[in-house]
Amino acid sequence: MTVRKRWSAALVTGATDGIGRAVAHRLAGMVDTLLVHGRGARSVMDLAAALAPAHPGTTIIPLKADLCSMAEIHYMINRVCTAVDQLDIVVNNAGTAGIYPRTVTRDGNEATLQVNYLAPVMITAGLFDLLCLAEHGRVVNVTCDSYRNAKLRWHDLSLEQRYHPMTAYAQSKLAVVLHTQGLADRLSASSCDAVCVNPGNADTKLHRRAFGWHAESVTGAVDNVLYAITAPLDGTGFYFNRKELTTPAVELFRPHVQRHLDRVTAGLLSTRLPWLERVHVHLPRSTAS
Repeated sequence: MTVRKRWSAALVTGATDGIGRAVAHRLAGMVDTLLVHGRGARSVMDLAAALAPAHPGTTIIPLKADLCSMAEIHYMINRVCTAVDQLDIVVNNAGTAGIYPRTVTRDGNEATLQVNYLAPVMITAGLFDLLCLAEHGRVVNVTCDSYRNAKLRWHDLSLEQRYHPMTAYAQSKLAVVLHTQGLADRLSASSCDAVCVNPGNADTKLHRRAFGWHAESVTGAVDNVLYAITAPLDGTGFYFNRKELTTPAVELFRPHVQRHLDRVTAGLLSTRLPWLERVHVHLPRSTAS
């Protein structure tokens, strides 16, 4: 018997380890085509080889890209665009703990900022047209509550002064949340939407490197990401704290701050952000928990 899949196509970045790997395994049975990204060719090919026999009705497409390289991200975007003609879900899960010592990519950006923030924005921008072709496209940006401890250093986003890996990590996650808020506002009258999810503490390599201690099994975190992928939205929030839909109570969540972040981001990426052409609609604010 042929099982009707829930979606046509989905992309999961950072799918070769931790939360991303478990999310890929869960999504594989729900989509016709699953695109899985990893930094290393061997690891992403091994993942595809593990997924394919378990889900014979799903086409698994491995994608190799080092997110520290804009050129490799461009190549991955082009591969996705030639592989599918629409995209229902993009899960921007790939990330890195704050890197020590401070590292600058070949593109001139502090590496934590590029991997955790600039890369997912670039991926979303490059695949935006495919998302708009889906009946209901959704961008899910995986973040962390450590953003609450951060401020954006507008004149020093690459943290040339007073660098600390935890500062770099928290700032990158704050940028993700601010970006997602603006993206959700822009998409509120469209067939697409955007959410953030804080999946909670999970015992992954990234968590141990960032925080230095073991945490809970990834199972609960994966459930929370899957919930953010599938849950209906009521127009009152964009941020899932585990499974609770909230709007973070941060003073920086103001339209002029988001517009400034968009301008800075477009400049760093040297690209247009296609959602900026849409009418800006403010989402109602709810109280954060």
